Amino acid sequence: MVGAPLKHIVFLAGPSGSHLGAAMIFNARLINKFPNAYISLYTITSCVVQAGKYLGMHSESVRERLRIVVSDVQPATPLPTDAILAIEKGFNEWILKQIDTTPFDTGKHTVAPPSCIIEDFIHGGIGLMEQERHKLTVVPWWPGAAGAMLAQLGNEENGNGSRLSDRMWEAMSRQKAGDEKPFEELYKAELSDRVIHVPGLPPFYEHETVTQFLPQEPIVIEACTSAFSRPLKPFCIGPALDLPPAPAAKPDSTDEFLDKAYAELGPRSVIYMAFGGFFFPLPESAHHLEIIIDQIVAQGFRLVFSLSSPFAHLDQSIKDKITKGGNVILPSWANQLKVLEHPATHYFISHGGWNSTAEAILRGVPIIFWPFALDQTTNAAHVAKNLDCGFELIQVRTGPAKSKAYPDILITGSDEAVREEINNVLEMSKGAKGLQQRLNMKALGQIMRKSIQKGGSGDRALEELGHAIGF
Repeated sequence: MVGAPLKHIVFLAGPSGSHLGAAMIFNARLINKFPNAYISLYTITSCVVQAGKYLGMHSESVRERLRIVVSDVQPATPLPTDAILAIEKGFNEWILKQIDTTPFDTGKHTVAPPSCIIEDFIHGGIGLMEQERHKLTVVPWWPGAAGAMLAQLGNEENGNGSRLSDRMWEAMSRQKAGDEKPFEELYKAELSDRVIHVPGLPPFYEHETVTQFLPQEPIVIEACTSAFSRPLKPFCIGPALDLPPAPAAKPDSTDEFLDKAYAELGPRSVIYMAFGGFFFPLPESAHHLEIIIDQIVAQGFRLVFSLSSPFAHLDQSIKDKITKGGNVILPSWANQLKVLEHPATHYFISHGGWNSTAEAILRGVPIIFWPFALDQTTNAAHVAKNLDCGFELIQVRTGPAKSKAYPDILITGSDEAVREEINNVLEMSKGAKGLQQRLNMKALGQIMRKSIQKGGSGDRALEELGHAIGF
């Protein structure tokens, strides 16, 4: 054991593949920036294999200074809420034991007890629960766009996005055991038609927050300093994304499909569709999904529709119908980075989660948004409307959001309205509008790359964060 012990940071990772991948890249950047950093990434058993794969993609210097710690408590069900509850139960006991330990030897390094907790915002403050006992600094990590954070959590002067969530918590806490109302009923009762104004984003109705940064980010980031009940210092470290090309892998059926489309139809001839790891159109929207797929093929495109979500359920009759002509494939998993980098890829139909959005931006692929909830709605509004890097589907909305949005658009949700909307979008994507959106997306990708390269705004912010937590 030579020299001073490494500074030990604990990272409390979110229990999902998308959050975990972004977390691993962020932690690798932190380790590469600060040679005296050592990180314990705390997660649950179901995420260990994936975490190990992500870690294996990084350099030896990262692998020897980042360990994966597995919670002793197992989730009762695969639901994210149960996963977070399991992390909460296991983490607080574990962290209290860690602060009482002496420096330990990894074989290559001596590591001090933890001095700081960085926590994925999705947990809601698990690291704060025992702070009076562990006395560690807790730094929240938001793995998305700043505008989405304000839209959900901002104070009254900055859109008051937290109003709905605050009211929902109050309503749920007032319920008596055995007489609980369904969540949907409480949500509809608390929902309003008020317009939310978030700095840097187009105005939107509160009911649009559940529908099924970049040049804007400085405006939102400035607002972040005063947008919450307590002042905060934001460190805008940039997107937690890979910069190299997609890792080389053996060609699979998706690669062969893309190569064939490129050979027969040329560049930008394939639409890629995926809804992430947790989202998928509800059964009531299955017919709309079928209409959209039919129109994609009718307009001369081919389609890669990734069914990676555990909620991706399509009737076998629909699968048989849409794949019959050989123009559509339905892989259970697709290497998204490889698909986005392929010259045959035209547009990406996505739920609009931040990882998918940022991966498309980095690779210059415009997006057709079909958002559901969380940050997806603000990502769609900003990227499609503010930045003109894609389109948002409106007629597919369900629930309270199927009402009003823009003065010139009547949301009916009829089959004909969905068919007309997707046809218009696809036609525009093939013309001057689509060309401009692709140029806009490539420009944004260049901004993103520069932000996390040495000396970029994200790189400088990462260094400031490191100094703030003791490096």
